[in-house]
Amino acid sequence: MADCSESRKRKNNSSINDLNENDNAGSSKVAKTKTRYYQDSYLNYGFTFVDKKGIQHPRCLLCGDILANEAMVPSKLQRHFQTKHHNANNKNSAYFRCLMDSQQKQAQLFMKTVSVSDKAQLASFEVAELVAMAMKPHTIVESLIMPACKIMVKTMLGDDAEKVISKMPSSNNTVSRRIEAMSSDINNNVCVLLQTCKRFALQINESTDVSGKSQLLAFVRFSNSTKMLEQFLFCKELIETKGEDVFKHVCTFFSENDLLWEWCVAICTDGAPSMTGKMRGFTAFAKRENPNIITTHCFIHREALVSKTLGTELQSVLDQVIKIVNFIKVHPVKCRLFEKLCKDMGSEHYTLLMHTEVRWLSRGKVLSRVYELRDELRQFFLNEQANNEFVTLLADPTWCSKLAYLVDIFEVLNALNSGMQGNDSNILSVTDKLQAFRRKLLMWTSEIETTYLICMFPRAVQADPGAVVLHDVIVKHLSQLGDNLQHYFPSLDIPGNDWTRNPFHQQLDLSNLQMTEKEQLLDIASDRTLQLKFKDMNLTEFWIMVEKERPVLGAKAVGILIPFCTTYLCEKAFSALTLLKTKHRGCLLSVENDLRVCLSTAVRARIDKLSNSLRSQPSH
Repeated sequence: MADCSESRKRKNNSSINDLNENDNAGSSKVAKTKTRYYQDSYLNYGFTFVDKKGIQHPRCLLCGDILANEAMVPSKLQRHFQTKHHNANNKNSAYFRCLMDSQQKQAQLFMKTVSVSDKAQLASFEVAELVAMAMKPHTIVESLIMPACKIMVKTMLGDDAEKVISKMPSSNNTVSRRIEAMSSDINNNVCVLLQTCKRFALQINESTDVSGKSQLLAFVRFSNSTKMLEQFLFCKELIETKGEDVFKHVCTFFSENDLLWEWCVAICTDGAPSMTGKMRGFTAFAKRENPNIITTHCFIHREALVSKTLGTELQSVLDQVIKIVNFIKVHPVKCRLFEKLCKDMGSEHYTLLMHTEVRWLSRGKVLSRVYELRDELRQFFLNEQANNEFVTLLADPTWCSKLAYLVDIFEVLNALNSGMQGNDSNILSVTDKLQAFRRKLLMWTSEIETTYLICMFPRAVQADPGAVVLHDVIVKHLSQLGDNLQHYFPSLDIPGNDWTRNPFHQQLDLSNLQMTEKEQLLDIASDRTLQLKFKDMNLTEFWIMVEKERPVLGAKAVGILIPFCTTYLCEKAFSALTLLKTKHRGCLLSVENDLRVCLSTAVRARIDKLSNSLRSQPSH
């Protein structure tokens, strides 16, 4: 029995070994299957090939069937040909070659057509973006740009090129849809960034367009991972301009885009009661939603209010200058005669400038032009013999001395105003400029009172070298400027924020910092690597970088730098609005999309993605 058992075990093992050998043989057989390649002689059977993952597969030119690579042998190809296409037995290789060339040309033409249509659609987005950025009517593409392109292309490249460029969609409605799509994409991207950052500052202002409609503009400032961004947010038409109406429009935008008031850290507006009213102003409603919001009255508007301080004598000179300008500017004939006189006298300028109360720099420019052309004006009024009052004023040394001083002081005030304009301004840089101006006023007043020298005003020195006429006038005016500056800017000296300007300074006022913030400031001040980076980086970029490692102090510094201190961006947008919505386009229902595409500098539309998401529709 034992022998039989042993015999059965040997037979079973032998059977298992035989099976393993057969499996190995089969796997080796599969591994030895070779890849076949196409040969030109296979064209006689009506076959070409296609490449799939680096392996050639035969394709029938007559029926389009694609066979396996193992069928790439004459016998199998011939069997397919005779089985399915026996009626083409008399066709030779020349016929099949001609058929193959024809199919290849059709494929190339199809790919070219699809490619041209996709490029035409991409071009339509790019042209629409240019139209929006140039603030031109949407019809300009169809009425001017496209005809001009066709003429240039046809002349330089021929008729075929003209047919290709004609495929770009260029209708008025197409341009409007492209701008709307880009505006929506920009708005979605900005709101996603705000939802990620969860910290932003608003700049809001309201003005009236050429058609008499009230437009509410808003910009937002926020930080991403590397830098501070300033971005157009929205433009909404207002029926009423009350603070409650402004607040409702902002809340509607927030709710539609999933933004929260608790993320808003600061708001900057002008000084209108509808914006800054303590009970019914927009900022009052906003503070009820978030009591921690910092509200700021635009520094540029406040500086313009300071510059209006002139006193009786100087205000009289300004009023008389405006009368002189208006006497000439309101009469086209007088304008032409005065221009001719200036040319004959070899003057640098030929025309006067109109005074506009709402323009911040208008007074200084008007006064400067009148002072430069005072001799030409005097000669003009002598020739006219119609207004002896102006001749008397222009010949009066006292009046001309006061005019010279006004030109000098408004040159300083305009420089201060221009210095506060621009992007990326913050509370630190603006207060530095105002503090410097305040110190200059004190120094000039002291210098004039003690030495009777007015050398800081070059035109006034030439008109009145001994300051006989101007001494009391200048001292009084500088004192009034100082008092008004103190009234509108009561707290310019903020040493408690000096650690933000330079955290590596040895002597800093740290009284407004908590213990954790002081500890992190010491860590920063002791870090030599950060000190080297601080010299080469923008201040906001530096603190955004620091916030990643030291979030408490970094967040406090960014919170100081992120608020707007002027409404410059809104004023700039209103200038764009006057170019966009002219009296010829006063019926525009909405300008928000065009303004967003035009004014969005930090976040641009993803044109490639928008173009790929739409089906190509070539122009016919």
